[in-house]
Amino acid sequence: YEGGFKNNKMGCCCCKKREKTTNIVVNSEHLIDKKAEEESEKSISLEDFDILKLIGRGSFAKVYLVRNKSNQKIYSMKKLDKPFIKQNRQEQHIINERILLAKMDNPFLVKLFCAFQDNKHLYFIMEFIQGGELFFHLHREIRFDDEKTRFYVAELIIALNFLHKNKIIYRDIKPENILLDVEGHIKLTDFGLSKICSRKNEKVYTICGTPFYIAPEIIEKKGYNNAVDWWSLGCLMYEMLDGKPLFNFYNSNIDIKEYKKPIKLANCFSEEAKDLITKLLDLDPKKRLGAGPKGFENLKMHKYFETINWDDLENRKVEPPFVPILNSSTDLRYFD
Repeated sequence: YEGGFKNNKMGCCCCKKREKTTNIVVNSEHLIDKKAEEESEKSISLEDFDILKLIGRGSFAKVYLVRNKSNQKIYSMKKLDKPFIKQNRQEQHIINERILLAKMDNPFLVKLFCAFQDNKHLYFIMEFIQGGELFFHLHREIRFDDEKTRFYVAELIIALNFLHKNKIIYRDIKPENILLDVEGHIKLTDFGLSKICSRKNEKVYTICGTPFYIAPEIIEKKGYNNAVDWWSLGCLMYEMLDGKPLFNFYNSNIDIKEYKKPIKLANCFSEEAKDLITKLLDLDPKKRLGAGPKGFENLKMHKYFETINWDDLENRKVEPPFVPILNSSTDLRYFD
């Protein structure tokens, strides 16, 4: 959202739980060739789907559970409002998400099957990730133990490494953008704020992200790279273990001084967890764990992950700590 937050209805900073967050985007860049906006699967239209239920709502999009009339398969359909997108100057971010979703193929990223449009709306037909948002599960449990946190953070590291290897900065790690599939594995979704870096060592200057997880170098406007994703992961890991965000930046009031205060980690955190969070939240992006050409290998070698078999994890052979209980392909028990 240009210049600030849209529909930011978050609770008080002292609460154990928080409500869903929204993004901030300032000074949008041209991320993708404008011709990509014209791409559409002309042979598919809204008439090919039965709309079963509204399962999500945002400031300029709604997400529906739908069934394909021809093959009877279940999908999620993201319906985006063209006038609202244009009014808020979000065209390039939507184009960006469309292109990225079509190109990416990774078991820890949500899949796009097709996209089409009519005069008023854009439609993305995506796989339905039935286990719901990590946000839903974290709110229900208040906080996660080390077993769950380790598993989810490790799978996120694999997903982020895949994006970084493909010169993509994700820029919006948060529980709302992490889904659990029917087997309990994570799926990263919502690539509207992602940035493709076409040049080597390219720096990015757009101020965007979600306040609880936004890296200090983004706010300082000094230019940044994919190290911002590792900062966000550190913030998310803290929230998983503690039950509340580390930085309580509400109503877009981001104070850079807060980043420079010592990080207070609860005694219930393991020493390995404390060390990992501290290294992910290094104020110097160059020294931050995960940054640099050997960043992924350095992360895998951290003591917090000493029980993880990374090859098995990448091949989805590690049993998740939680498997959704579902009665049918349209069971929505993990959706508010």
